[in-house]
Amino acid sequence: MRRAHVGRMARMMVGAASAVVVAAWAGAPASAQPAAPPADVAPAAVPGAPPPSPAEPPAPATAPAPVVAVPAVASPAPPASDTERAASDFDVQERRWAIGYAGISQVPVGLTTAGASITVPALGLRYWANEKVGIDVALGIGWTGGSTSTGTTSTDKDSVFGFVLQAGLPVPLSVHRHVSFEVIPYFAVARGSTSTGTGAGKTDFSGLRIDVGARAGFELFFGFIGIPELALSATVGLQFESLKFSSDGGGVSQSDTTNGFSTTVQNNPWDIFAGNVAARYYF
Repeated sequence: MRRAHVGRMARMMVGAASAVVVAAWAGAPASAQPAAPPADVAPAAVPGAPPPSPAEPPAPATAPAPVVAVPAVASPAPPASDTERAASDFDVQERRWAIGYAGISQVPVGLTTAGASITVPALGLRYWANEKVGIDVALGIGWTGGSTSTGTTSTDKDSVFGFVLQAGLPVPLSVHRHVSFEVIPYFAVARGSTSTGTGAGKTDFSGLRIDVGARAGFELFFGFIGIPELALSATVGLQFESLKFSSDGGGVSQSDTTNGFSTTVQNNPWDIFAGNVAARYYF
């Protein structure tokens, strides 16, 4: 009994010693590295130092600036560029010169009887100095003569000669795609002459007409059918007219002068073709 009791005591002591060794081995690393103090523990106050000032509160978040909608302001339309102007058939950079029909004119020849005039058509030349003003010049010449014969007798007809010279300054007031509205101050002088009889019974006749006035109308370009170089113009206006008839024969000279103011379109609608309609081709 005693020996068994001693053996049990020995086993208990060996087990206790083993437990102590295991506990010592497990606690050695923990004791080798001391634990760090907690992060939120404030450092110890230094004696005599003023107390720390309280922490400033965080700045409030700044609100975003309100966005104010600016109303759109319509900007004025820019002036027409050279490209836009070139879209019009009236293009003085491409087509500065024109030639064509400038109307007909009744040139007095000095006889005060009915039909004492000669019809003279004029050919005109137009030059555009710039987009604001141009120059018109037209000239017409007419002559008639001949003879009559009866049997073996031939008699010369009284020859009639006349000319007309016109000048104008066309000013475009409004230009569109195919039309230009113009005002044209103008001046024209026409002179004609004839004679009757032979020898001592010969009488010379002459006539002079002077026109000063202004016409207004349009010039239509045929660009809508692919011919922008071709143009037709029609105008009406007012003019001052002076007519002078002279005769010299048998040692006697006579003259008759008439002045008047009228529109350029007379009683008949077709009178518009007498100097008021012109056809031109530009180049």
